[in-house]
Amino acid sequence: MTGKRVAVVALVVVLLAAGGAAFLPWTADHFGYALPGDGGLPSRIHHAGRDYRGAATCVGGDEQALTQVGEVGTLFGAAHPVFTTRPVPEEPPLTLLVRDGPDCFVGYALLGGP
Repeated sequence: MTGKRVAVVALVVVLLAAGGAAFLPWTADHFGYALPGDGGLPSRIHHAGRDYRGAATCVGGDEQALTQVGEVGTLFGAAHPVFTTRPVPEEPPLTLLVRDGPDCFVGYALLGGP
């Protein structure tokens, strides 16, 4: 192979590896996006300049008592809405809920205290 061909092959391998790394849970957790499919929410999200750590437990909730304050993007899928209580607190909320399904909300707690 010529030097030019080796460089092209190396570039293709690097791009494929980077694309595959985007589907790893660690990468999604680190950058705060969801993976496609059930249970693909990250363990950490960012909202209003603060970080929140999530529980893997799905709980029910009444969306009418909540206010949407953002979204968690999903790799190749629809975004997951992020909610807080109504009325919206002036300070960053201590907890957030992210919808992961029709009757499934995952709770996230503020990291680092108020």
